[in-house]
Amino acid sequence: MATDTRRGLTERQQEVLDFLTDTMARGGRPPTLREIAAHFGWASDNAARQHLRLLRQKGVIAYDEGVARGIRLAPGRAGADLREVSLVGRVAAGVPLEAIENIEGTLGVDPRLFPEQDVFALRVRGESMQDAGIRDGDIALIRKQQEAREGDIVIALVNDEATLKRYARQGETVVLRAENPVYPDLEVTGRDSLELIGVVIGIMRRL
Repeated sequence: MATDTRRGLTERQQEVLDFLTDTMARGGRPPTLREIAAHFGWASDNAARQHLRLLRQKGVIAYDEGVARGIRLAPGRAGADLREVSLVGRVAAGVPLEAIENIEGTLGVDPRLFPEQDVFALRVRGESMQDAGIRDGDIALIRKQQEAREGDIVIALVNDEATLKRYARQGETVVLRAENPVYPDLEVTGRDSLELIGVVIGIMRRL
């Protein structure tokens, strides 16, 4: 196989990395081993697991074996020419947190992975989205937008408090769903104020 000398990846490893980033950009969460194997036509999950181990060894992802969707892109590792995005405050993936705080720095990301122009990063606090592969301390990359589709993972201000949840609707009611049975869903009624800040397009964990 050919090797990408900028990343030290074989052609197939680059294809797997591209699939990971594309899946995370579309759905806000990484694929499972089964989904990776199905995409590439592999007979078992073992081939997917081995490729993830190699990508982890080469420093472009973090991979937690034994954890469903336990894949993270490594900030600043995927390419040499990095794009700076603002890293702001913290957002609660549990109970709502006071509205997003001030900018605390910048984060370097590969522009080929996240080409969207209006993007910022937030630190996640809490474990309510753990079944979507989002953990306490992770960094969520957010595309700013005020609309969401059913199933998107969003940053929302509910009564001026920020929270990270999966977006759903039940009739006229917006439901912000947790991905952890320990945490309740958040129903937004007509008495509440709701502002969508953006949609999660990627999750990173520092190695």
